[in-house]
Amino acid sequence: MNRSPNALRRALGRMTLAWVLTGPVMMLMILHMAGVMMPQRCWIEPLLEILLALPVLAIAGAETYVRGVRTAVHLGPSMDTLILLGTAAAFVTGPLALAGLPVANYAAVAAMIMAFHLTGRSIETRARTRAGHALRLLLELGAKTARVERDGQEAVIPGDAVKVGDVLVIRPGEKIPTDGEVLSGESAVDESAARGEPLPVDKKPGDAVIGATVNLNGFLRIRATRVGRDTFLAQVVRIVREAQSSKLPIQQFADRVTGIFVPIILAAAVATFLLWLIFPDPLRGVAGWAAGFLPWVKVSGVTTPSLAVFAAVAVLVIACPCAMGLATPAALMVASGLGAKHGILIRNGEAIQLMRSIRVVILDKTGTITLAGLRWRKSHRPQELRRMKSCG
Repeated sequence: MNRSPNALRRALGRMTLAWVLTGPVMMLMILHMAGVMMPQRCWIEPLLEILLALPVLAIAGAETYVRGVRTAVHLGPSMDTLILLGTAAAFVTGPLALAGLPVANYAAVAAMIMAFHLTGRSIETRARTRAGHALRLLLELGAKTARVERDGQEAVIPGDAVKVGDVLVIRPGEKIPTDGEVLSGESAVDESAARGEPLPVDKKPGDAVIGATVNLNGFLRIRATRVGRDTFLAQVVRIVREAQSSKLPIQQFADRVTGIFVPIILAAAVATFLLWLIFPDPLRGVAGWAAGFLPWVKVSGVTTPSLAVFAAVAVLVIACPCAMGLATPAALMVASGLGAKHGILIRNGEAIQLMRSIRVVILDKTGTITLAGLRWRKSHRPQELRRMKSCG
């Protein structure tokens, strides 16, 4: 999914459109449930519900419908497929009721389902966009300009115009534009932005330097050795992006579960619809019993086909595995993005899941992590732990 600000604006726009139109639909439905009907011209009420619900599904929910159809065609139905079928089935009851058939009008329910679904999508997109912002901050660490020696003269050029082999002049307080090797001069370089090392690192001729680090107190001449996508900073960004796009073991498990779960739910919805048509009296008895403590359950005055449609739609929507489909990739995206923002680079998504098992982390005297993921076991005696601490 696109994580750009434009994607977030589109997601918020779809959600806003859905709720702007769903709000009046909900009011009409509440008035109808309260027994307030439009006098004489009762056909106006279902018509308004249909006209307000249609843009919610056809415009705001168009992307959801496209994804639902695509996954169904490829025989891999997803939660979008459940939303597609649930909202479509509920909406169709509106035109059928308006045409005089003995079914209740659930067009308003279809709009509400889509509005809630788009709200979840917008929250997911916001989380992904914020995670992508951390990557943009990494890219902005690089120097915007570079001072290059050419034909015995110094020239200031854009940082992305530096070529391999160019000789760069770095004055005190300036950022090093790209990865290179020191030709002359000595200085201390602040590499905390790249390596997290809090203390300045002394540099002398022959030493390697990293782009986006800061020359502190000396005059350096360096030869550019890596530029563009080959620089250390670009590789860091690539690693974080790969981590965000990789799948956790738990996510792969969720995908397998969803692949089995969705067809089962589709079959259960069809079975529910048929059972209501075949055994209406026993199921009406159950629904009447539930109406005693669930005030929104209405049985009297509602036709059997209406109850069958309502029950089938409820199975489709309530069983939708939105948490598995949205929460897992969003959590991975946010975790890797926040890590990058705080200087913690994660190579793949599996590492995030494995971190939950970490009980002991051993650090050397400089504070650099050298061993992580050591599992704590009951067999570790206090004196062993003290020896481990003394080694760190």
